[in-house]
Parts: sequence; structure tokens; C-alpha cells
Amino acid sequence: MIKKGFTLIEVVVVISIMTILFGYSLLNLRSFNRIENNIEVQLFGNTLVDFVINSKKYCKDNNLSGYIYFITNKNSAQFCCGTNVIGSVKLPVNFSELSVNRTGGKISIDNKGFSKDACTIKFKDREGDMHYITMCVGTANVEFKN
Repeated sequence: MIKKGFTLIEVVVVISIMTILFGYSLLNLRSFNRIENNIEVQLFGNTLVDFVINSKKYCKDNNLSGYIYFITNKNSAQFCCGTNVIGSVKLPVNFSELSVNRTGGKISIDNKGFSKDACTIKFKDREGDMHYITMCVGTANVEFKN
């Protein structure tokens, strides 16, 4: 006589194998998300540093003063000379809290490409970690600290 169906041991073995495979793929997905977040943090940090440096260079090359204005409710920053918006940068999706520790959310840049005040720009990544970009006075150094 031939039996149709599965024994309890066969079902338990199949479910165990499926659970192990699911757990392994879930761990790999979390690792992938962490790596993707780290890459995006580095990319945005470098983009923001380039944005600040290029804004300073624009002011110096065109003998204009300008400012970088941080729009916190839109998670973006704009570089302006007078009333003209020259460029802008926006946080990646699911990043938050782009801000600068300056009154009014502005970094002023003179016509020589220098900022008179040191400041720190910060943003939060997908995992909730804060990242900082510092600007020094005198050396005109802009540095991303991860």
C-alpha cells in the first residue's frame, strides 16, 4: 500500500531549512542596508563639502559676496548671491535634520571666498546617526567628519 502525504519529520525538516534560509537572507539584507547607508553618507558628505567649496570659489572668482542658506523644513541648502539662487543641494531620501549652527541658518561668504565664522553643518542618516562637516576660519578648511 502506497501512502500519500508527508510525515511529520519531513515537514519539520523542510520548515527548519526554510527558517535557516530566511534568517540568513534577513541578516544579509540588514548588512546590505547598512552598507548602502554608509555609502550614501559618504557620498552626501562629500557632495556637501564640494557644494561649500564651490560656493566659496564662485564668490572669489566673480568678486561677489554670497551666502549658503539652510532650509531645515525642506532638508536642503541653497547658495545665493544677492537674490539669485546659484545652486542647491538636497538631503537623500530618509536623511534628516540638515542644519548649521549659525544664527538664521546662514553661512556668509565674502568676495574673497572666505567665511568670517567657524561653523558646523550636521545631518542625520537613515539609521539615526549624526554626521558633521566643520568649517574653520583662517585656513578656509572644510572637512567631513564621519
